[in-house]
Amino acid sequence: MKILGKWGPDMTDKELRKLRRYELLELLVAQSREAAECKTELSQKAEELSGVLESLERLKGKLNEKDESIERLKGRLDEKDALLEKLKRRLNEKDVLIEKLKAVKWKELEGSGVAADILMKLRTLL
Repeated sequence: MKILGKWGPDMTDKELRKLRRYELLELLVAQSREAAECKTELSQKAEELSGVLESLERLKGKLNEKDESIERLKGRLDEKDALLEKLKRRLNEKDVLIEKLKAVKWKELEGSGVAADILMKLRTLL
């Protein structure tokens, strides 16, 4: 058995037996103090660990809430994207319709001779 203390870093059984009663008591008291300090330090570390674990649980909860919010927002974004695509299709359909109506109206104007009058008026203005 090796004992650490002020009598040397590695005291053997033989050296321990040579110690006087007072030195043995001193050694025992020193070891008791060291054990008490270790117990106190262990208790403090356990409290710190408990606090860290509580913080970790709170952070996990917040992270889960954020994940849920992200999923909800993704759903809303998907809905908005679908609506945007629908509106784009409708706009394209309306653009095609406008172009068809322009062509029809222009043909009507050409047939009535109004288109030629409009072009002449434009030329005189420019």
